[in-house]
Amino acid sequence: MLADLISIDRNAETPIFRQLTDQIIQLVRNGILRPGLQLPGSRKLSQKLKIHRKTVVSALDELVAQGWLETVPGRGTFIARELLSGFQSFDQGIHSTNLVAELQIPEIIDREFSPVIQSLHLDDGLPDPRLAPVEDLMRAYRNALMKGWRYPKYTYGDTKGQVTLREALVDYLAKTRGIHIDARQLIITRGVTQALYLVIKGLINPGDKVALGALSWESAKINFQYHQAQLIPVAIDREGLDVDHLETICQQHEVKMVYVTPHHQYPTTVIMPAHRRIKLLQLARRYGFYIFEDDYDYDFHYSLHPIMPLSATGHDGQVLYAGSFTKAISPVFRIGYLVGTVAQISYLSKLRRMIDRQGDAILELAVAELLKTGVIQRSLRKNRKTYQQRRDFFIQLLQHHLGKYLEFQVPEGGMSVWARFSPGIDLEKLAEKANKMDLYFYDGSTYQLSGKPVNATRLGYASSNYEELTSAVSLLKKLIESSEISRPARR
Repeated sequence: MLADLISIDRNAETPIFRQLTDQIIQLVRNGILRPGLQLPGSRKLSQKLKIHRKTVVSALDELVAQGWLETVPGRGTFIARELLSGFQSFDQGIHSTNLVAELQIPEIIDREFSPVIQSLHLDDGLPDPRLAPVEDLMRAYRNALMKGWRYPKYTYGDTKGQVTLREALVDYLAKTRGIHIDARQLIITRGVTQALYLVIKGLINPGDKVALGALSWESAKINFQYHQAQLIPVAIDREGLDVDHLETICQQHEVKMVYVTPHHQYPTTVIMPAHRRIKLLQLARRYGFYIFEDDYDYDFHYSLHPIMPLSATGHDGQVLYAGSFTKAISPVFRIGYLVGTVAQISYLSKLRRMIDRQGDAILELAVAELLKTGVIQRSLRKNRKTYQQRRDFFIQLLQHHLGKYLEFQVPEGGMSVWARFSPGIDLEKLAEKANKMDLYFYDGSTYQLSGKPVNATRLGYASSNYEELTSAVSLLKKLIESSEISRPARR
């Protein structure tokens, strides 16, 4: 009998009415209750289940309305006979596939995210959230929420982003980077990652050849590989991307795009000098490839004035320039931007609409206010000085305590040091051991595009104060001097 198949839990949060309907539906789906089967009357069900009859009547009426049950006047309530065709198809052996069991995540994107929970961290090169203009951002966010006419702010907006922010960025990029554009040439994205994804989706076809540094950003590599681009590694030296090697590659292959981080090469932090930038642009014109310029931390440069981006020169739409406020504010606020031609941005904004109707409009309005009032600019000037002092202090710590175990160049900007560890140190073991002792740093295992991983990594200093940096280096030294992280000697 139906009542014997149903279990009512009076202590559950789910209402009894919903428990009854859900269980009857499940019994039908499992083939236990077949189409045409007559159900007991509502009075009998209520007595057996010891629930109010009105609850049973409401549940049965709901199932009739949904099409699971049907009532025949004078005869009673039945499992809907219209469901029979579905059961017949199943019984006749139509192939059924367990799609969930078949689902396989492509290996190239199968990455696990491990949040940093350690109190000490020499991270990838992140800003210190204690220095972020949070109070100003809160006020600006409140203004965006509460002030002015709400309708245009609370409805769907332009996929390219709030025009107020785009106009503020036009002025900001012109003053700080020499990039002269109008608002039609700019789309607001959720960081550089989304900007790169859109560019690849819109401009790169499967099989296209893409050149990028032999040491490069893992997310960029994965993005290109997932879209089936063929990656060609370009040598990296003390001046960043080796454009002479790139020229040789272009003579042998039809390159569609070059991904580059010229301001502070990722991960090594070195700066591409002017002569290489000029040649890179010349190669782009000669061989007809795009340049994706990832300018992830332009605002933090400590030696004289930074070199202007590639996008600041005339390039006929071959340079797509991306940046974000990850370093200026915090990674948690997903505000980035992409600069291209009017036609490119129009096309990419249409692609963006397919996966992300628009960004966070209120956050965009708040950031626009911070740019217009100069809050971000003042915060950057103040934090730049702080981070430079932390860099100098961190370098002294490394030289004094770890000089025997690693080599590095003093970075002219950015938020991390590219440290090359001695061959006898197992960097993977060192990172694993440090993580267990409340110190996070990355083992550098994914920087290499091909071949043997380099025994080097980025040690971020900006997010830690002097005391934290001292403790982190002291712990590193202690771990390195233990035998547990040493590589076995080769025979």
